[in-house]
Amino acid sequence: MKWIICYDIADDRRRQRIAEALLDFGARIQESIFDCELDSVLLEKLHRRLAGGIENTEDKIVFLPLCAACESRVLALGAAHLQSDPEFYVL
Repeated sequence: MKWIICYDIADDRRRQRIAEALLDFGARIQESIFDCELDSVLLEKLHRRLAGGIENTEDKIVFLPLCAACESRVLALGAAHLQSDPEFYVL
């Protein structure tokens, strides 16, 4: 399933670690928004990794599922690039 993951991280160092972790699982759409194709195992793995890297009283991360029907209706303007499924994953 496709997931859109957004974050608002207060600390520069934590923000960098969160961005690097998300790049291991998907592609950056905008500065703090990522597009990830995750099955249940990868979703849990990413969730645990991100949860360990934030300060719960200061930071926010939101996981938004995007169903196939909604994904087909996504619109993008300008320099926006929508990700397609890669033929393989490197983990």
